[in-house]
Parts: sequence; structure tokens; C-alpha cells
Amino acid sequence: MAFNPLKPGSDKDLLSRLKSGDQRAWTDFTREYSVRVYNFLLAKLPNAEDADDVLSETMLATVKAVQTFDGRASLSTLTFAIAQRKLADFWRRRQQTSELLDTISTNAVATDRLEFMEALNKLPKQSQDVLLLRYQVGLGVQEIADVIGRSYKAVESLLSRAREQLREALEDVISQNE
Repeated sequence: MAFNPLKPGSDKDLLSRLKSGDQRAWTDFTREYSVRVYNFLLAKLPNAEDADDVLSETMLATVKAVQTFDGRASLSTLTFAIAQRKLADFWRRRQQTSELLDTISTNAVATDRLEFMEALNKLPKQSQDVLLLRYQVGLGVQEIADVIGRSYKAVESLLSRAREQLREALEDVISQNE
């Protein structure tokens, strides 16, 4: 039975089939929702590649969320709520990356790796770790939280402080070397 989002009850039926692990249900879900979510994301992101990435994150998160979803809201509401959170994560990551790059270029460190490494080495170990996990390894905030055993919010705060510490350390190193 193919999924028809306009047919009453089909959402509950699809959810039930998804929870039971029905592969056909996942195919129907993906076919129906991927295009809609992709178009939603494409309108809110800089390019198609970013929309593809966030779509993948959304669909993966939806697969995980369906297992505990109680069905009080529609499957569409769940999926688009997840897409909205993944969209916010995208912009948060992009802002954090921009802030670090601004810090580096503003202080002309991009051309002098030794000054950058000297500044980084002045930071507390935990600050060094989160900056490297975020910007060198490319982990997301939740992934860093899992790695270091802290909450999402604690890692956000730690990253914010670490970027500020790095900016100050860069200014010190540059002024000492002038």
C-alpha cells in the first residue's frame, strides 16, 4: 500500500509501519518527504550542496526519532521540526566557523602558523581540545559533547569561551612578536 499524505489516517498507518521496520514504508516516507524537506531547506540555505547535507542529517535524525515518536502530532510535523533544528545547527556551525576564521584573518595569523600554534598552546587543554575537535576534526557540538562527556549547552559555552581565549592569545602573541 503506497503512502498518500492526503488520505485520512495514512499518516498514522505509515508511522505504524515505520516503527515496525517495514522497508516499503521507509521507501514511501523517503519518496514523499525528501523532496518536500529538500525544497524547504533549499529556500533557507546558500546552495544545493548544503541542502543535501542538511537533508541527510534530517532524514537520519527522523529515522531515530520515529522509534520513540508517540504520534500525537503528524509525521510531517515531526519531520519538519527536525529539519528546522538541523537548519539551526547548520547556521550555528557556520557562524562558529566564520567567527574562528575572522579571528584568524583579523589577526593576520592565517599566514603565520607558528604564531597561531603558539597562541593555541597558551590555552587551557580543554579549550584546545574543543577548538581542535570542532574546527580541525569537524565534529558538531553534540558530537563533541559525547566525546568529552559534557552537555550540549556546556560545550556551546566552552567553545564560545575558547574562541575568545584564542582571540586574546593571538593578540598577545602578535604584540609580543612585533
